[in-house]
Amino acid sequence: MLSDSEILGHRFPGGRYRIAHWENFLLTDCTTVAQLPDGLVHPIAMFHVPILGCGVSISELFDICGAQGPGSVGLDGYDWEYFRPLTIETDYLASGSIVRWEHRTDHHGHAYDSMQFAIELHLESEPTQMVARATNTWRFRREPSSAAFERFVESDHPQAVAIPEFVVPSVDAQRMKTMAAILRDPYRVHWDREATTAMGLGGRVINQGPLNVSYIVNALHQFAGAGCVRRLTVNFHRPVFDGDRVVAGGEVLLDRESSGSRQVRVWLKRNEPIADEVLVSGRAVIA
Repeated sequence: MLSDSEILGHRFPGGRYRIAHWENFLLTDCTTVAQLPDGLVHPIAMFHVPILGCGVSISELFDICGAQGPGSVGLDGYDWEYFRPLTIETDYLASGSIVRWEHRTDHHGHAYDSMQFAIELHLESEPTQMVARATNTWRFRREPSSAAFERFVESDHPQAVAIPEFVVPSVDAQRMKTMAAILRDPYRVHWDREATTAMGLGGRVINQGPLNVSYIVNALHQFAGAGCVRRLTVNFHRPVFDGDRVVAGGEVLLDRESSGSRQVRVWLKRNEPIADEVLVSGRAVIA
């Protein structure tokens, strides 16, 4: 683990990434939907493409920030901006750095470190053209560990129109394994039942954050068409396990932006063991 001064502002090497057809095929299949048209990449590629394109890996980020084993790393939120849709077999340049490193305590008084990194993607053929920007926030729990998931606060939007729900009847552990391979994700909680047994989770493996977000994206695509997402900002509240039945949905807020895009309040919920338990929540901007 680096020192505080070395972590904050730490720049990634930077580099190039091309999303192959096979990679996007497997990635999209993990989200439980059919392939998108016209060579479009599923928007959740914004989790791993910026990281790997910058010449780092999830494992290296864990080392930089001093992850302390299974259960010590959590996702707080993503803010993904899309200035144009990502496409397969296109060369992107990636650059970024760690922009926040803070020592905090959760509502149980347990210590954790909050890390945020920001990475930009540019077209190699037009280096001045930014295609997308990912700003991700992770927490690194320190002993004694605590899940410390944030509480979802319901907000009232009386003038809103619901979008059709996207339902995953049973989250598939096999898709988690495929996703871990695509992400180069060494975090055992996504594929090793022994690790989650040791955490007191009964051996159920935990779905990746990007896959949870993908269900929300699928609901947006179902409503407004592939390539509609312009920005997606989410917070994570509770984990999703294999076998869970989850429902993604949202409400279109009636105020339309000057650009013609629309704001959508989005969420991912499950009903067992708690009715309408919110797992992920946030806002989307769609074309």
